[in-house]
Amino acid sequence: MATLPLLVPLNSNCSFPSLPISLKLQNHNLSSLKINTIPRHTSTLRTSIVRALDTDSHSETLQDGEVNNLGVKAALAILRFYKREISPILPKSCRYIPTCSEYSMEAYKRYGFMKGTVLTTWRICRCNPLGGNGYDPPRWFGEIRPTEELDD
Repeated sequence: MATLPLLVPLNSNCSFPSLPISLKLQNHNLSSLKINTIPRHTSTLRTSIVRALDTDSHSETLQDGEVNNLGVKAALAILRFYKREISPILPKSCRYIPTCSEYSMEAYKRYGFMKGTVLTTWRICRCNPLGGNGYDPPRWFGEIRPTEELDD
């Protein structure tokens, strides 16, 4: 069992910049976690960490080796290159969790090349100072939001 330290930002008006939280995992795989942020006010976010369940509709994400589509493989190779070579040079600017590149990888694996490209383009258009923020997993238009599934 591993214990991971996690810093959760409170808000800009608070005297403490972050609140340390310890999270215990039975397996050493962070992909079994979901981070859910629900805006209360424009300046305050309540962040909760929810363990993903096996019954989750989004647990069917393919691994890189399981992808058979050549377009998806090419897109994933470009995204891996970006994350490894270009992203470390740039300042952290993504407003969402997962980051735009992680979102794009998941969208390509889950929905294929065409829908993955549409979702990636839509996400990049939303990732700006006037756009939203918080937890935003890839989902096709009309699908139920994961936060709505958790509230049931």
